[in-house]
Amino acid sequence: MQYPNITEDQIQERCTKKVFARGEDYFYQEMIENPMFHGSTLSANCQGSEYEPYSVSVELTSTGIADAACSCPYDWGGDCKHIVALLLTYVHERDEIQSIEPVLTAIAEKPRATLLDIIAELLKREPALVPVVKTYTDGVTESQFGDTPPASAATIVTSATTTAYREQIDRLFGDGFLEQHQLHKVIAQLTELVRHAESLAQAGATEFALSILYALIHQSIVRYEDTLQNAELPRFVGTCTTQFVQIADTLQEPTALREYHRPLLELSFEAEAAFTPHLIHLLKQLCTTQDTTDLQTAIEPRLDESRDRQTHVQLLLYLHLNNEQIAAAFRLARREEAAPAFINLLLERQDEDTVWEALEEFSLTIEAYWDILKNPLASRIPNFTEQLLTLVEGHCLETAIMLYQGLIEQVLTSPKRTDYKTVQHYLTGAQKLYQHLDQESQWKTYLKVLRDRHRRKRTLLEMLESPLFTSRSMP
Repeated sequence: MQYPNITEDQIQERCTKKVFARGEDYFYQEMIENPMFHGSTLSANCQGSEYEPYSVSVELTSTGIADAACSCPYDWGGDCKHIVALLLTYVHERDEIQSIEPVLTAIAEKPRATLLDIIAELLKREPALVPVVKTYTDGVTESQFGDTPPASAATIVTSATTTAYREQIDRLFGDGFLEQHQLHKVIAQLTELVRHAESLAQAGATEFALSILYALIHQSIVRYEDTLQNAELPRFVGTCTTQFVQIADTLQEPTALREYHRPLLELSFEAEAAFTPHLIHLLKQLCTTQDTTDLQTAIEPRLDESRDRQTHVQLLLYLHLNNEQIAAAFRLARREEAAPAFINLLLERQDEDTVWEALEEFSLTIEAYWDILKNPLASRIPNFTEQLLTLVEGHCLETAIMLYQGLIEQVLTSPKRTDYKTVQHYLTGAQKLYQHLDQESQWKTYLKVLRDRHRRKRTLLEMLESPLFTSRSMP
C-alpha cells in the first residue's frame, strides 16, 4: 500500500501534551524495538514500566491513521506514550522499519537446520508459542497416527491449536464487563491476530490461520454478553468470516474444512441473532462442493431453538438445493413460508425452470416480488420482468397493479435519462388491470398523484393528457 505522510501535529492531536512529551522521550531513548510493517499495520514492542515490553500497533490507511492499540493499562483518553513513540518512529525513521513479507520469503529459503534454530530462538523469547508448536509437531508425527488419514491428524492439530488461541483471546478480553473504550482496545488487539492469520496463510500454514480465525469468531461470540452488545463485535466477526473464506479457498484439499461444519453450526444456534447471518454465510461458503447430509440432519430438529429461525431455514434450503434435493426444498419452503428466500436461492443457481415453477406455486407479497425484481441475478433470465408481471396478474390483479406502479416510479426517478417508452408500456399494463377491476376512480387518482409527483417532467405530463390515458379510454 501507499503509506501516508504523518506529521507531529497530527500525532499531538491524538493525545495530551504530557503524553506527547513522554512519547518523545521514549522515541529518543530508543524504547521502540523491532518496528515492522505487515500490510497496512505497523507494529512493534516498546519498553515500559513492566519487565515485559508492551505490544504496540497502528493501523494505517493511504490518508492517515485508522486506529492504534497498546497492551499497556493506559486508559485516560487519547493515545498512550508508547503509541506516540511508535508514530514518531514512523515519522522520523520510516526507512529503518522492516516489512514482514521479505522476512517470510527469506525464511522459506533457509535450510532445515537454520529453520530449527529460528524456531528455537522464537520459543525461547516467546514461551507462549510452545504449546502451539508442540501440538503441530505431535499432530504430524507418523508414529502417533499410524495409518490415520492426514485429514484426521489435521483435525487433532487444529483442535489443540484452536484451544490454545481461544485461551489467549480470552485473556485479551480479560475478566468481567468491558466498557466501550475498553472493547475498542480489545478489538484492535484481536485485529492484530487477524493479521497474524493472514501472515500464516501466506507462509503456507493454512491450518494454523484457520484455527486462529475460528478461535477469534468463537470467543467474540462467547464474550459478547460481557459488552454493551453494540455492532462492533458482530462487525468484527463478519471480517473474520470473510477472511476465513478467502483462506479456505486456497486449500488444495477442501475436505479438511469438514471439521469446522459442526462447530460452526453449534455456534450458530448458541450465538445471539446478530452473529447468525455471518455464521450461516460462512457455512454456505464452506459447504459448496461437499456432501452435507449430516448437517441437514442436525439442523431440522433444532429449528425451534434457533434465535434466528429464518436464517437457519435459508441454510437448510441452500443445503437441499446443493444436494439436488429439489422436492425437499419445496416442502421446506411451504412449511416455513420461506418462498422468497427459496426463490432467491434458485436465482443464485440460475435454475430458470425451477424459478418459474416456484413463482407459479407461491403467491408472494408485493415486497417479496419487488425484492426479486431488484435482484441483479433476475436480469440474467431473458424477459424476466415481463414474464413475472404476467404471472402475478394470474395470481392477484391488485398486486400486479402495485408492481406496475413501482416499476413506473423506478424508471421516472432513475438518474439515467427517462425512458418514456417503457413508462408508457407500464402505464398501459396498469390501465388494463384497472379496467378489468372496474376501478375508474382509482385510475384517475393514480394519474393525479403521478402528475403532482412529477410535475416538472413535461413529456410525462403530455403523455398523461393524451387520449390513451384519459378517462375517456376507460369503459
